[in-house]
Amino acid sequence: MAIERLKTGNPNLDQVLHGGFPINTINVVMGAPGTGKTILAEQLVFANATAAAPALYLTTLSEPLDKFIQHGQSYGFFDSSRVGETVFYEDLGAMLRERGIGALAEVVTEMLAQRKPKLIVIDSFKALNELIETPQDRRTILFDLASVLTAYKCTTFLIGEYSGEMMTDLPEFAIADSIVLLMKESTGVREQRFLRVEKLRGSASIPGMHALNISENGIALFPRLLTPEISPDYISKPQRVNTGVAGLDEMIEKGFWRGSTTLVAGPTGSGKTIIGLHFIREGIINNEPGVYVGFQENPVQMSQVMSHFDWDPDMLLKNDAFEFMYRSPVEMQLDSVAAELFSRVREGRVKRVVIDAIGDLKKSSGDPRRFFDFLYSLTQWFAIQNVTCLLLFEVHQLFDPPQISDEEISNLSDNIVLLSFSRGSEMRRMVRIIKTRGSGHDHKEHTLSITSAGVSINRSS
Repeated sequence: MAIERLKTGNPNLDQVLHGGFPINTINVVMGAPGTGKTILAEQLVFANATAAAPALYLTTLSEPLDKFIQHGQSYGFFDSSRVGETVFYEDLGAMLRERGIGALAEVVTEMLAQRKPKLIVIDSFKALNELIETPQDRRTILFDLASVLTAYKCTTFLIGEYSGEMMTDLPEFAIADSIVLLMKESTGVREQRFLRVEKLRGSASIPGMHALNISENGIALFPRLLTPEISPDYISKPQRVNTGVAGLDEMIEKGFWRGSTTLVAGPTGSGKTIIGLHFIREGIINNEPGVYVGFQENPVQMSQVMSHFDWDPDMLLKNDAFEFMYRSPVEMQLDSVAAELFSRVREGRVKRVVIDAIGDLKKSSGDPRRFFDFLYSLTQWFAIQNVTCLLLFEVHQLFDPPQISDEEISNLSDNIVLLSFSRGSEMRRMVRIIKTRGSGHDHKEHTLSITSAGVSINRSS
């Protein structure tokens, strides 16, 4: 029998939870201060509260109730007209100071009878632990509360600034049907937030850490990208894709395989970006929608780059079949880029993708393993969706690079194109095909020229 779910107000979080939180359960949302626990809980409350199924939000000892509500009003999901109608706020902490922590279950029972909620939040529940003197009292008080909540059949969320080691010590984790951990990581000037499902009783969830952002609209979650399942009867449909670069297609038997991923590596100024633009432009000409993911040039700068050639920049930048997805490398988060790009791929909206450059993506990750897992999963989705991709990568050596990229990135690429410069008084741009999976290729090094027509390759060298 399917489990009835409570939607969170965040479709991506529902996806992680395989539909939402099971109803009539007790759930713990834990994490350090500033990770987004309260925002997540309030967003969930306003997404679900109705006249027939109101929500009760109980504050304790962490923040005065008036200040708490004032902070909530700064978010787009907060609807003040619903406060006192479908969403009720009460100061549980003040009541317990008068009657004692031992009256917790009794006080909650009275409010359940008065408000008749189907959703209840206690924030912060951990703060109440400081009022309980002994572990035995804690277990007794919590058991009584859990009995009341279970008998009343409402979905409960206990919010708290718990640390990881507390999960084995405190009784609320033993009775919890689900545990969601929010965390914040700081590396240098970059700060990233993540969510992880630690426990979801009777249900599966998407494993791992899922990035999240906090904005004026509340929590935006970006589920971790998983490798697609491929059916045993999956059959490829071999087809070549032209790059639009004169001379390059002939070096690789008339183009790359459709659905392949090609690593284009070279030093600054070697022509990587122009090759990427050629590739996307060729797709537009052939009615193949494309996305250019860029982390260095913004749309104005990209238009200036194209204006140096005999191209019409508007042919790309103002074409419905083209999307220039610019993200600043300073604020960029790996998972947000992955989620946006993946949604376009999964919907079948694109056939060509250029990522310029994957070095910026790796820096935004902070975790090499996480970066590789993301890149591997994305390229697998490209393959089964027949999306052809160029990954641009900058190497730091102008002449004879000792290595192209990290070994893992090179291995997952179907093709590798290496750009470099020749030594001598007249430095020339050079191109060589290092690898093509499932295809023959030219093994010679050739001269690459950049003219008003764009990039071309002289195979007579």
